[in-house]
Amino acid sequence: MGRTPGSLYVDGEDIVLASLRFGNVVVMIQPPRGFGENPIAIYHDPDMPPSHHYMAAYRWLDNSFGADAIVHMGKHGTMEWLPGKGLGLSAGCAPDAVLGDLPLIYPFIVNDPGEGTQAKRRGHATVVDHLVPPMARADTYGDLAKLEQLLDEYALVSDLDPEKAPAVRAQIWTLVKAAELHHDLRVDDQPDDDDFDSFVMHIDGYLCEIKDVQIRDGLHILGGGPVGEPRVNLVLAVLRASQVWGGQANALPGLRAALAEHFGLVEKELLAEPGAPLKVPAELTDLVDGPARSASDAIDLLEQLCRRFAEGMEERGWAAGTVPSLVREVLNTELPDAVAVLRFACEEVVPRLARTTDEIGHILRALDGVTSRPDLRDRPPAAWSTCCRPGGTSTPSTPRRSRPG
Repeated sequence: MGRTPGSLYVDGEDIVLASLRFGNVVVMIQPPRGFGENPIAIYHDPDMPPSHHYMAAYRWLDNSFGADAIVHMGKHGTMEWLPGKGLGLSAGCAPDAVLGDLPLIYPFIVNDPGEGTQAKRRGHATVVDHLVPPMARADTYGDLAKLEQLLDEYALVSDLDPEKAPAVRAQIWTLVKAAELHHDLRVDDQPDDDDFDSFVMHIDGYLCEIKDVQIRDGLHILGGGPVGEPRVNLVLAVLRASQVWGGQANALPGLRAALAEHFGLVEKELLAEPGAPLKVPAELTDLVDGPARSASDAIDLLEQLCRRFAEGMEERGWAAGTVPSLVREVLNTELPDAVAVLRFACEEVVPRLARTTDEIGHILRALDGVTSRPDLRDRPPAAWSTCCRPGGTSTPSTPRRSRPG
């Protein structure tokens, strides 16, 4: 490769690598793809070859350290995006030049088979799926939570004590500015009194959208399945979607949608206009405490019921036989759709989450040269619970032949 140009990561005649050695294992940070004001912009550059430092790291692993295999951790690295052909790579392609014939095992997040396939095609990787990070409903916090309380207070004073309404309007606008929501809502000045009720509906709908988003609630620990509250949150995230099962779309409704229908509501309509005024059914407010003046409030009440179901099943160890009694206990009536969805969680979702412990075992099997059973990825993302177990080896749904050279 010749003399190393420049002075970055160079100490005299030596190239410096960020690494820690533990016996016959070395832990390294993948070398920078390049340098400049915006290094991230060149991660996917199809023309810029890898630097001396980049090549040296992988050559040191192979020739000096004597590695038998490499494990790439985390989605995704830069090696599979180096210049060269898209598939059917040859020695003139940068990924092949970097890796050589070193086996590559790649623990990869289960919900991104597309980029996992890139690592397989361009880095001869053996992809071992791992579970997504813990998921949770965003909800509101800080100024947003205070603002939500003020909206409820405004609804009350508008009905019972209108003289206090101007003071509450001022507080609402102050909090909107403090949280910088006026930028998102595209409102520069406090609306007039005649327009303020419409503004409140707009805020209410926007807050509903924010708090109903599913967000990551921490990091996934390889080989560690979620239990307790993280499992409750993740199961709730899965059950929110209608399930594709047995080759049939919408084989099971989402849990929240099933509950909404039970109370004479339509979840899609609630989500379409969350700030709209709504007469929430008394049957729902009798079961769950909370504001009940808008579609957003109805969504929150339904979400609380869903959580009662999930927490109740967590206490019962997700035993399918206990589902009917839990549904009667929470709703004071029968609801076959809720029973079917919760049984699906007990029999299909939770057992798959429990198999998360296979992740490390399958990585070790790959290091031993043992093939793990592949899982086909030919189902829609909404049905991820049916796709494959964490720890399985992923494969494209449509294998293709490629011409070498």
